[in-house]
Amino acid sequence: MTGAGGTAQPTMRSRAKPAAPRRTRLRILDACRVLFNERGPGVVTTAEIAGAVGINEGNLYYHFQRKEQVLEALFAEFEQALRATATAYAASDDGPARYRTYLMGWFRTMWEWRFFYRDGSVVFRLAPQLRPRLRTLSDEGQALTRQALEAMQRAGLVAIPADGLDPLVINAWIVSAYWIDYLRSRRGIDAVTPAHIDWGAQQVLNLFLPYLTPQGRAEAEITPARIADQPL
Repeated sequence: MTGAGGTAQPTMRSRAKPAAPRRTRLRILDACRVLFNERGPGVVTTAEIAGAVGINEGNLYYHFQRKEQVLEALFAEFEQALRATATAYAASDDGPARYRTYLMGWFRTMWEWRFFYRDGSVVFRLAPQLRPRLRTLSDEGQALTRQALEAMQRAGLVAIPADGLDPLVINAWIVSAYWIDYLRSRRGIDAVTPAHIDWGAQQVLNLFLPYLTPQGRAEAEITPARIADQPL
């Protein structure tokens, strides 16, 4: 199995101990996410994956016969991660500051799953059935973003005209979803780092700054400097 790109790798997820076959499958997916983030799904080989997991290739094929099956399984986890990010603010008791965490959460998720953003054309060539799922996920993500902005409006943190809400949601989504493409096509940056992701978060923040109320600035402490201070 095979891809291109990033540098630092995400921390392996911690899990309860499942049965051995299930545990091996999860280790394979963990290894694939790390390797795909490092170099992309188009260039990582089955031998590399098996070696990273500490199994032979025959055992790897027992769990996944084709690369598209790996991508489908990873996309299911990616869907869960995005939905969790998009709704985390609603369950938080961190007051207005939860919206700053909400914004950074989008970009942390992007970093953890950056190969989906960076290598989309390769992913869809290998697993074309993921295209409609991505469209559905994008539509859902934009709707959830709108709900978060409406909650910020009710909390008095932003003042967005009724006819400005949907354009703001769409523009924020575009910048977020295509930020890595921008880095590559316009800046010639292939090795994306956390600092580049932080830069993207600041670009999205700039879209919101004109709508922040004094209360929003004071209580949520949403400023470019504060965003830059957040570790990725």
